[in-house]
Amino acid sequence: MKRIYTVIAAIVFLASCNRKDQQAAAEKQLTVIEKNNVCATETVKLRSVSDELMLNGDVMCDEALLRKVFVPCTGRVSHLQVEIGDKVMRGQRLAMIHSEGAADYRKSLSDADAEIRMAKRQYSMMQDMHKSGMASDKEVEEAREHLLMTRAERQRLHDVARINGYNGMAYSTLVAPISGYVITKNIYNDSYVDDDNNNEAAFEIADLKRVWVVADVYESDIAKVHEGAEASVTTIAYPDAVFKGKIDKVYSVLDNESKTMKVRVSINNIDGKLKPGMFANVCVSTKRNGSLLPAVPSSAVVFDNGSDYVVVRTAANKFQLRKVHVVHTSAGYSFLSSGVKAGENVVSKNALLYFNAVANE
Repeated sequence: MKRIYTVIAAIVFLASCNRKDQQAAAEKQLTVIEKNNVCATETVKLRSVSDELMLNGDVMCDEALLRKVFVPCTGRVSHLQVEIGDKVMRGQRLAMIHSEGAADYRKSLSDADAEIRMAKRQYSMMQDMHKSGMASDKEVEEAREHLLMTRAERQRLHDVARINGYNGMAYSTLVAPISGYVITKNIYNDSYVDDDNNNEAAFEIADLKRVWVVADVYESDIAKVHEGAEASVTTIAYPDAVFKGKIDKVYSVLDNESKTMKVRVSINNIDGKLKPGMFANVCVSTKRNGSLLPAVPSSAVVFDNGSDYVVVRTAANKFQLRKVHVVHTSAGYSFLSSGVKAGENVVSKNALLYFNAVANE
């Protein structure tokens, strides 16, 4: 009998020692975690419960920052120096168009210069003749008006040449009107441009410092979106980057086939990551009922054995596990109906490490 009691006592002693060892190990683990600065806490706050409306969209150029370059005359293309995707600077030469119109401009300019020289001589001669009484006031005035007309014609030719890119040579030069990226190119070296194939812009250049994301809204969700609503945009290319913007236009027309309405989100794109044509996921935050609930970062919630938990850091610098009930998750926050109160601090970084450490105490 004594032997049985001795065995039971030994088992109890060993279990007690094991619990103490586990507790010591857990406390040691928490100490190591804290010393390595992997703990971050966030205060529980009351937040308005919001919904997230997920939309699919495409990145597009901001049309206010888009310029189209047309070929102003017929002719043969040469010295094409840019391709789609190239960055260009304002005033940079894009291509040359060897044109009959440019050659005609040179001849017209020479003729206009000759007319001006003749008109100046005629006007000077009439002034001299008027002094000697051999020409009337009317004749002098007619000579002066003719000189003014020839100068006006030369100015007109100069203005036309500037519009058409003529530079006094037998070709027209296409230049970039703004700094940006070439997003469309419809001409090629040694191709010929005439009236039949000159309906589209030769180049489209976009400044991508600001872009649009145009997304589709299903008919059932139209009432949830409005101008000024905040939106978060993510892309496949940069899954960890979130681009913030606002809905600045709601297109009040539905597509007959898809029964969707388009909305436009304007986004600053200073770093140039967003490219026209990219597929985008658009998350629009919408208020729901205006109710307030305690909210914690979603990273603070740990799911274990069918329940949700958070790790609370108490005023005594101790850690406690709290079972919570998550009623809604959106915009990176989990809204709770029980478990914590506003003002308490929860572990928001490496919550799983703390959960395991505290659970083993």
